[in-house]
Amino acid sequence: MSLARGRAMLHVGIMESRRERPELSEAERRDLLREGRAVLMSLGEGRLAKEYCRLAETKSSREEVAELLLTCIVSRHSR
Repeated sequence: MSLARGRAMLHVGIMESRRERPELSEAERRDLLREGRAVLMSLGEGRLAKEYCRLAETKSSREEVAELLLTCIVSRHSR
């Protein structure tokens, strides 16, 4: 398989996985928010924990919530 073909297949796979993201159940959403908040609080980031919880309510998949948590963690290093 050529490198270009491999990249094209990867791109298609990524696009398909984005379309197939299942909606979060309320229980999953609560668990993810609680766990993400706990991580940020353990880092001494109460303000970021509140912001994370507020923004996470608008996310519809585990991947989006995880990406938001990572963004919050990274942002604390840029302040």
